[in-house]
Amino acid sequence: MALLGAALLFGAADMWLGVVQSYGAQAITMGRLWALISVRSMNLVEALITRHLWSPIWDLGIWPILVAPAWSFFAVLGFLFFVFGRPPVSER
Repeated sequence: MALLGAALLFGAADMWLGVVQSYGAQAITMGRLWALISVRSMNLVEALITRHLWSPIWDLGIWPILVAPAWSFFAVLGFLFFVFGRPPVSER
C-alpha cells in the first residue's frame, strides 16, 4: 500500500509540474530520482554492468526502467506486491 501511495504522490507531482510549471519542467523519472539520491552510485553501477558484465543488460533491462516515470514504476511494483502478497483465501 505504501508503494501505491508513493505512485499516487508521484503522479500528482507530475501533474502539478505538467500543468502549473509547464515551461522548463522535467518529468520525475526513476533515473532522476536515483540521481537525486546518489549520482555516484548510478555511475558506478552503469560502469560495472557495461564494462564487466554484459552491456545489453544496461541497454535493454535497466535503461528503460530509468527513463520510465516514477509513478508508473511504483504503481506496477505496488500492484504486484498487493496481488501476490495477499494470503490465500483458505488462510483468511
